[in-house]
Amino acid sequence: MGVGLAIDPRILSRLRTLSWLNQEQINRLAAEAALIRAMRGNSIFAEGDESTRIYILLSGAAKLQLIQNREQRVLVGLLGPGEVFGLTSLLPQATRTFHCEAFTDCTAAAFKPEIFVDTVLGVPLDRASKMLEMTVGRWWSMIIRYSGFVGMGLRERLAGALFEVASKFGVQDSRGTLVTLKLTHADLAELVGASRQRTTEQLIEFEREGMIIRDGRRLVIVPDKIVEVAQPVAAA
Repeated sequence: MGVGLAIDPRILSRLRTLSWLNQEQINRLAAEAALIRAMRGNSIFAEGDESTRIYILLSGAAKLQLIQNREQRVLVGLLGPGEVFGLTSLLPQATRTFHCEAFTDCTAAAFKPEIFVDTVLGVPLDRASKMLEMTVGRWWSMIIRYSGFVGMGLRERLAGALFEVASKFGVQDSRGTLVTLKLTHADLAELVGASRQRTTEQLIEFEREGMIIRDGRRLVIVPDKIVEVAQPVAAA
């Protein structure tokens, strides 16, 4: 992958997504950008990488994938010219959730997120990051969660849902994490897209394996055990 070439401002000005910027903003983006050339199949960034750049695709096509269990790849979407990606760089202390690679030979402009935000919005990155975390951060988590569900069985989906519920609505207990939110088996079934009967059967199996503990009508999640099954969702 070639990195660091200069960008002609006219290339950026022709993109529909940037058409609302004035020429001064376009010129600054072009001056601060690095041109990236990627051959088909080459990685642009990998899941787990530190998010240090935001990108705009200039030509060709790229694809975003969610990698499960280090082998299975779920196609999240294809990117076309003008699309902005690498958005986790706008969130505080973020790492890449998706793997991005060239679907065809393509070119992209890479920007430091603080330069991009200051040029486009005229605000410091830390302020924009806090606003995004407060507003779209939770929706981003939902996207990751449901992307992770693709190709997963009920066992993994239910473990992931329980892990998420425990992290948001749980209190520490000597046995694990006590879920304070009242959830019926029907609620959990709806959450993971399965029948109530199958969900109940899986919960019984989790209890038998010591991943959950029943406390009357409440559940205690044993995080160390359930995270082994919920790994894709837990990582997200």
